[in-house]
Amino acid sequence: MTLKEIIHSTIKKILNENVNTKSKYFPNIGLSSEDVFELIDYYDSYRDLFPNYGEENEYEEDYYFPSEDEAYDDINETLELFSSLPNPIPIYRSIKVHSKEDIDLDDLGESWSYDKDSAINFAKNQAGGNYLLSGRTNFTNVDWKTTLELFYMFSRRFDGYDENEINIINSDEIYDVKINKI
Repeated sequence: MTLKEIIHSTIKKILNENVNTKSKYFPNIGLSSEDVFELIDYYDSYRDLFPNYGEENEYEEDYYFPSEDEAYDDINETLELFSSLPNPIPIYRSIKVHSKEDIDLDDLGESWSYDKDSAINFAKNQAGGNYLLSGRTNFTNVDWKTTLELFYMFSRRFDGYDENEINIINSDEIYDVKINKI
């Protein structure tokens, strides 16, 4: 074997060892599975993503997922969900105002949901909202990093109050807005 073949073989072996076959890239969102690992915060003092993910975890069983494979499966499933949303995305937002006339149509806000039932449940259970805004926006008007952070914070915490939030970059790019009393 020549020196060139040995170097090529060694490089190929190193690259193959460092590539996780569970990792995927989602071009319409612009994120990969690894990007999402970095977005999931530790909400409890010692909560880690999966065993051996962080540097040290003194509470050995305090993990989001029991294994790295299950973490990849969940993150890929979540990215597939967002990636499969239609473009434009139907979005919903519950708000609380005294009357319909108090709604500022020039600033519709950045926190919306891709799921109508989630927006209504948020209004009834957490925010006391009395109006539901609905509209549509394009994939390019979504801050996908923030959306995924919020998803894992408020919809994957397994507490039963899924918000299914979409974080909008520019509320001027929300169109076909409708307002309904809840």
